[in-house]
Amino acid sequence: MAINRQGSFDNYVVTEKYLSIRNIALHYPAKELGKFENNDVYGMVIDMPLNPVLLCTLTAYANGACNLHFNNGAEYTGAALRHQTVIQPSRLLVANAHHLLPEASIVKKFPLPMGRQHYIHMLTKKGIYKRAIDPMNIAHDSKEAQTIYVLYQKLMQVLHSAQLKDRDINA
Repeated sequence: MAINRQGSFDNYVVTEKYLSIRNIALHYPAKELGKFENNDVYGMVIDMPLNPVLLCTLTAYANGACNLHFNNGAEYTGAALRHQTVIQPSRLLVANAHHLLPEASIVKKFPLPMGRQHYIHMLTKKGIYKRAIDPMNIAHDSKEAQTIYVLYQKLMQVLHSAQLKDRDINA
């Protein structure tokens, strides 16, 4: 069942499934992935508007697991189990996220992005940090933001390649 969020600050129609999975991803416990210090980033949830009606959420964790979820309920999951090529880019993204923490704020609420902004959520035992990135102005952003942006774009490319391979296998 789709939920029309008219009246809020975004235009996305979202499914209950999407909201539930996103909430689970945002609150994934560190203990499921290993031992981490309070400020170690062990996971990331990145909301990326693809167009005015399609929102993609990328989840990436320190163990290399990564998934894609879309506001319409579509998803691409389990790629790290089928394709070793996605594990390293996912780990690299999460391993470099701590460089962006000083530019982020701890948040308790998780609205969907507005406009073209990407919301980068970094999961730590201390809390969930958020930093917005405007892809249209990334060249003028900090070196740390540019690095994270490039790393999650590379992960998206690897996930796309894995998805194409999965389609070929299932065709």
